[in-house]
Amino acid sequence: MKINVAVVGSGYIAVQDYYPAFQREDIKEKMEVTAVCDVMEGRANEHCQRFGFGTPYTDFDKMLQEAPIDIVAILSPIPYHFELAKKALLAGKHTYVQKTMTITSEDAVELNRIAREKGLILCSSPGQMIEPSHRQAKKLLDAGALGKICFARGQGGHPGHENQELFGIDPSWYYRKGGGPMMDVAVYPITSITGFMGPAKRVTAFSGIVQPDRYWNGRKLDIEMDDNTVLLLDFGEGAFASVQGNFCTRKVKTPQIELYGEKGTMLLGGWCDMSRPLEIYTEETVLGNTAGWYRPEAPLDAKPEPFTIWTVADLLHVVDCVAEKKKPLISGEHSAHVIEIIEKAYESARSGKAIDLTTTFTL
Repeated sequence: MKINVAVVGSGYIAVQDYYPAFQREDIKEKMEVTAVCDVMEGRANEHCQRFGFGTPYTDFDKMLQEAPIDIVAILSPIPYHFELAKKALLAGKHTYVQKTMTITSEDAVELNRIAREKGLILCSSPGQMIEPSHRQAKKLLDAGALGKICFARGQGGHPGHENQELFGIDPSWYYRKGGGPMMDVAVYPITSITGFMGPAKRVTAFSGIVQPDRYWNGRKLDIEMDDNTVLLLDFGEGAFASVQGNFCTRKVKTPQIELYGEKGTMLLGGWCDMSRPLEIYTEETVLGNTAGWYRPEAPLDAKPEPFTIWTVADLLHVVDCVAEKKKPLISGEHSAHVIEIIEKAYESARSGKAIDLTTTFTL
């Protein structure tokens, strides 16, 4: 049975990541794009014709009423996520949201409540914990490879979207309220670290605008959001993590995720460098691997299909879960916790105080 997917927000991310992947025959066997909604009518029409999708819409409510839909995939800019996701859930549709799920944790908690009450799947990218190296890492951690994780470090750096080819799309919204590098890129390492260590208890941060003069197509951009943030997470019992999120990192060669435990060390490339292998140092033999530094050659619970671009893999996981009626490995509750960390990090930077976190999730 094919799962019917309706896309709302047919911009850069949709065209760059999702639509090309949707042309793969193995993906076509699983799902069909039955509708595309975008505020720019010409864009929805063009993309439906170009990629062989269903009906174009400019009215989201009309699409929810008319189109055959199992899953609504929300690929719009972040400030619109909450309103669109709430409408989709209230209409009885399983919902997938591009990162981050919402701007505020209060909105994220409300979406989770609605999904729970209606028995619907609500998932948001980034689905770090379904990525092959993360699945390897989690299995090794669960087997005690590192013992207790004592400290972790995450990289969430980016050069800034004015320095990136966006098919001529104005990058201004990345610098407006609701945008910024924490929502855009630091969300990846925060999701990974909490996926390995569990919910954090407190956050503290420093944050500011380090590059106020940014230009795109000869026009100076209005920078409303901080472009440089460093946060510290307290997981209790003396375990901590640091994460940086910025729009001032040109290139990196360090791992995106570093985990340091009682018995060893683990390094993951993440989205910063997808080619970087998972590297582990352990003092004991774990799951047949010898002690010392090593690189697992294949995922310990590998699947036969290749791992496509991370954003598309998130949605395909939701498609599989709807088709097979199973619980997703990525949860709306985890996303809500990550959003609260980002939200409270800014609050901490303004107040100069560590802020307690109230949301939680189960691994």
